[in-house]
Amino acid sequence: MTSTVPAREATLSFLAPERTAFLNERMRAAVPAICTERARIVTQSYRESEGEPAVIRRAKALRDTLAQMSIFIDDAELIVGNHGSKPRSAPLFPEFGPLSEKELDLMPVRKVDTLQVSPEQKRELLDEIYPYWVNRSNEDLARHLLDEETNRVLSADNRPFDTRSRARSGYGHYIPNVRRIIEGGFIAVENEARTRLAELSRGDANYSDKRVFYEAVLIVVDAVRIFQQRFAELAERMAADSVDPGRAAELRAIAENCRQVPYRPARTFWEACQAYWFVMLIDYCSQNGSAISAGRFDQYCYPYLRADLDSGRLSRAEAQTILDALWVKHIDIIKACTYSSARNNGGFSTSVALTLGGVDENGEDAVNELSYMCLDAEQAVFNSEPNVSIRVSHKTPDAFLDRVLRILVENEGGKDPFFNDDVIIPGLVEHRHMSLKDARDWAIVGCVEPTGQGNTMGRTNSCHFNLAKCLELALHDGRCPMSGEQLGPHTGDFTQMQSFAQVQRAYAAQVDYFVEMMVSTLNTIELLHARETPHIYCSTVLDGCLESGRDCTEGGAVYDATGVNGVGLPDVVDSLEVIRELVFERKVMTAAQLLEATASDFADEVIQHRCLNVAKYGNDLTRVDDLAQFVTSQYTDSVYRFRSPHGGYFIPGLFSLSSNTPLGRQVGALPSGRAAGTPLGDGGISPKHGMDTNGPTAVVSSVASWDHSAAINGVNLNMKFVPAMLKKPADRQKLIDLIRAYFVMGGMHIQFNILSGETLRAAQREPEKYRGLVVRVAGYSAFFVELDREIQDEIISRTVQEL
Repeated sequence: MTSTVPAREATLSFLAPERTAFLNERMRAAVPAICTERARIVTQSYRESEGEPAVIRRAKALRDTLAQMSIFIDDAELIVGNHGSKPRSAPLFPEFGPLSEKELDLMPVRKVDTLQVSPEQKRELLDEIYPYWVNRSNEDLARHLLDEETNRVLSADNRPFDTRSRARSGYGHYIPNVRRIIEGGFIAVENEARTRLAELSRGDANYSDKRVFYEAVLIVVDAVRIFQQRFAELAERMAADSVDPGRAAELRAIAENCRQVPYRPARTFWEACQAYWFVMLIDYCSQNGSAISAGRFDQYCYPYLRADLDSGRLSRAEAQTILDALWVKHIDIIKACTYSSARNNGGFSTSVALTLGGVDENGEDAVNELSYMCLDAEQAVFNSEPNVSIRVSHKTPDAFLDRVLRILVENEGGKDPFFNDDVIIPGLVEHRHMSLKDARDWAIVGCVEPTGQGNTMGRTNSCHFNLAKCLELALHDGRCPMSGEQLGPHTGDFTQMQSFAQVQRAYAAQVDYFVEMMVSTLNTIELLHARETPHIYCSTVLDGCLESGRDCTEGGAVYDATGVNGVGLPDVVDSLEVIRELVFERKVMTAAQLLEATASDFADEVIQHRCLNVAKYGNDLTRVDDLAQFVTSQYTDSVYRFRSPHGGYFIPGLFSLSSNTPLGRQVGALPSGRAAGTPLGDGGISPKHGMDTNGPTAVVSSVASWDHSAAINGVNLNMKFVPAMLKKPADRQKLIDLIRAYFVMGGMHIQFNILSGETLRAAQREPEKYRGLVVRVAGYSAFFVELDREIQDEIISRTVQEL
């Protein structure tokens, strides 16, 4: 921090909660729409830069976008910077993959993630912009790079995985080094790039690539400077025109902030918050990735808050008002997804993860005053974004956990998951090969993915892998019973198997086969991004890229990884237990009878009843929990076998977001008693809906029975409670004790929906009355009324626990 700060002109004209409510209600009321400005600007930029290196073209496209896009400052805003031409408007990214005419027609009428599109916008996209990108977009190019068998599997309706969306989007799913920019500004990036460019030797084998990389970095820094200066000039003009002296003073302060950051270091708390927002916002403008995450906001902004409070520059109420205003801005960033993606992961989830608490670099408790102020902002705003995550160590005070739970009880909803420092830190050291210092500074990306802060190209949500489909294929010798296609390898006739171990081996063989195919496609897409759409802005805010002279898509960051996440753990475990007990141990039915029952979707209800009444995962039964250990270790071991083209690690996780619902449509009836096409187990490691009958203590004992650190890309345990059960401090303490016990047993993550079924059903009947109802879908939160009806029903069906 520099000691030179601007003179204070005036107090804020009005404070939270009045300003917070005004800003929040206006943002929530904004009608989501697409914005074609970026698509138009980037297409013209690419036309003008044809023949130049890809990384230069990307940098110039960003500079043109930030120099030409519409900007605005709304009434009462204290943090400025817009994503599209209007609030909650979604820019388009044709270089990654254009939207079809059918998709554009659906957007204004679909029931989930509805986006307004004008006839003029459709004509411009279809007639002028998208034709340029035919056989130029990543989506088109990827199809030509995959082998025939992989393309066949990916084209199947009931495929075990689908990686194609990675081609049509940017990577996202990482944490930029916001701290470095707040403290040193992009001017430090510029100076380092100039120095390294000047010191390059023509004898370096990678001289030409490094040279254009550093030249691209300088273009990006220029783009940042242009963008902030445009806002400074706009604020100055608005201040001159304002008839409200209080607002005029605020606008002059905003202009001063935007003249300073993020090109130069922040000097005040307000500037630090503005710098943070610009760093995040520009990243979302540069690529089509989601879950570009905030990291440990309460750690890197706290020195600025403390200095302002100590000097009297800000009162705590003024600082809270600025913080609340920043919190509101997060739901301005939305993405224009295809109908399939919106239906499966609805609620305009961008998953900007912001992490609070945990330990510092010395392993001591890091909760501070700003941590609590962030929770105050969370309670006051309580939107689906930011996706606030709570780091908990054995040194974290119970008061901090209680403050989080009070937010959920008093607001009635689902947000703010808890993560276990004491499992994640050693897991990052062992499985992500981080130094202890870097591991202690971890934060959440997107939904539940622990990763390095500002030093890791994580790609943490690269694919969801359908474990339940692999079991179904294993029971049918690799053939999909829903379509009749031979999708997987021949692994034996289930009806002829003589032991349960043979079933396990067949299942493992299917998993290994498709994991290898999944890895192959992701490696292909990684090479495609490196060649065609390098993420040059990301490289300016990730440690290691400037030092190595390589883009983050080419392995330039300090740590490089690709996260792939298994879905359907409870369904596989419960099904294996039915097979073991009923077919091989008790022999009350044959394998043929079981297959016949699943093929008919349990037309014989007696057999389904028998399957449903076999012991299930989530009830603290060692016999069943041992199968969970088998399923998790088999998947994680399979993933850890592979590396990326640039030497990065493939990292397994076990979570589903809301993909358990669409992936469930691709799986027929299972031996567990689950009906065909119904959702798979929610969360990732949560017990199956209604099968956890022995209470919350049994649930956490079962879930913690296997090694969570091996699934270091993240796990997801959902639990649901009724708010009335947690209104008293003593009752919340019981839940805190449950969290503590689960974490001592080795649990990595737990999150809660604290709401009633009556409230959710009322929101379905009268959505206009429940616009602000936020629920925890899986790893992310969303406004309940913006979700697909099938996902809403799945949330309602989850087991309600009692303490």
